[in-house]
Amino acid sequence: MYVITNTDNGKLYVGSATGRNGIYQRWQDYIRDGHGNDTGLIAIVKQHGLEYVQAHFRYTLLEHYDFTVPKDVVLARESYWKEALDTRKHGYNGN
Repeated sequence: MYVITNTDNGKLYVGSATGRNGIYQRWQDYIRDGHGNDTGLIAIVKQHGLEYVQAHFRYTLLEHYDFTVPKDVVLARESYWKEALDTRKHGYNGN
């Protein structure tokens, strides 16, 4: 579980990594394209460019789960953090 903070405007994005390569792979996706194929972040990259994301996005680990933890457990915790940080209303999470 991780949160991405946009230091320019304070908005947050909460995400999780449920694949075999976990958070390492997930963050590599963000390094590669700036959005990791997340709808809310794609719009930021399109509007401001990859350089904006590289300058203003900070990545913080909230919780760590290895690939043996059931996906539904990880997604429930992701939903908890989205609610706790109100990222659906005041951030970039659309779901």
